Amino acid sequence: MVTPIAIFTVAYALIAFSKIPKSLIALMGAALMVLLGSLDSEHAFEHVDLNVVLLLACMMLLADITGRTGIFEWGAIKSAQLVRGNGFAILLLLCLITAVASAFLDNVTTVVLMVPVTISICRALNLDPVRFLVAEIFASNIGGAATLIGDPPNMIIGSEAGISFADFAVQLTPVILIELIVLAGILWVLMAKSSVVSDDRRTHIMSLHPARAITDVPLLKKSTAVLAFTIIGFMTHGLIHVEPAFIAMAGAAALMLIGRIDPAEAFKSVHWTTLFFFIGLFMMVGGLIENGVLIKIQEWLISITGDDLNTLAIVLLWFSGVVSAIVDNIPYAATMVPIIMEIAHDDPATGISVLWWSLSLGANLGGNFTVIGAAANVLVSGAAKAEGHPISFMYFLKYGVIVSSATLAVASGYLWLRYL
Repeated sequence: MVTPIAIFTVAYALIAFSKIPKSLIALMGAALMVLLGSLDSEHAFEHVDLNVVLLLACMMLLADITGRTGIFEWGAIKSAQLVRGNGFAILLLLCLITAVASAFLDNVTTVVLMVPVTISICRALNLDPVRFLVAEIFASNIGGAATLIGDPPNMIIGSEAGISFADFAVQLTPVILIELIVLAGILWVLMAKSSVVSDDRRTHIMSLHPARAITDVPLLKKSTAVLAFTIIGFMTHGLIHVEPAFIAMAGAAALMLIGRIDPAEAFKSVHWTTLFFFIGLFMMVGGLIENGVLIKIQEWLISITGDDLNTLAIVLLWFSGVVSAIVDNIPYAATMVPIIMEIAHDDPATGISVLWWSLSLGANLGGNFTVIGAAANVLVSGAAKAEGHPISFMYFLKYGVIVSSATLAVASGYLWLRYL
């Protein structure tokens, strides 16, 4: 048990200091898990969530092809003009769009589509896109927590516990709306002064003609149609029993086919460093799981709360938040589900144990602690770096600690007042 803990701890520290590319650290950590006997090769591959990896890759392809039409530049200009070039108002507008889209699409897909729009807006207004992207990450993880399909941890919980889309929406939407208001307040305090746009830039943006940004109308129509069918597929994937990755794969292949896009050229847009980081991270967490590290921690969690459901619900919320910041909330949620299945007792009013809401809110809100806490964080970080705007671990952490702590505190009050 000592070896996998040591490997993971050292890898995490190296990622935090940002001296070596995090994809290389994750791959080396995964390789050491296997080479030093903490994880055998077969189980290493089993711990890689291909649904997440393929979903990310295919949505990158869809976003890149759609972006060739100029639609993202059009959206950037229209958004800026809607609020008359006010920098902070644009930030809040982008966060609102991100949060709502994350609830009804999924936050990973949403941030793939939002990154190019955001960078275009910031470039036009001469603003630092890093702050905007970090704010959108927070909004995506919070908004995605409201529904079954919004965040990968919710998909895992809903699938294993038999919780429906309606159950998630009814039980969690109220607190998520409150969380978004809290986020807006925090962003105003932390980012309002740094989002001021000069008068010259505001005058310039108001003089632009959005329609001129569209460069390929036929491809735009095809992209819009494919994206629409892809989104419908995401929203109904539970009914048609098809994983989101295969829906995205079909969409990407179809768009390349009808758009006559060279696959070799399109594949260059995939952020392979981000995908390999996820593969390495999944394997490293797999080493912890196979050696019983997470199970020991979870057993300790249950032992200190005993049979007191009220205490367990709140402790589970915060524990999930902190652990999700370290090991990524997807494998954490997958590991916790069977533990909760053993100890959950259905609520008389809703028929669903409050522990599921504790796990969901903790995993999703805790994903905002660090830049590797959730899939959306890693994806945006990789895309931002590719565009020349890297988001460092420590930069994200100084905002993430505040946002996650505040939103987890609100969630604690919500759970206590509504269920306990």
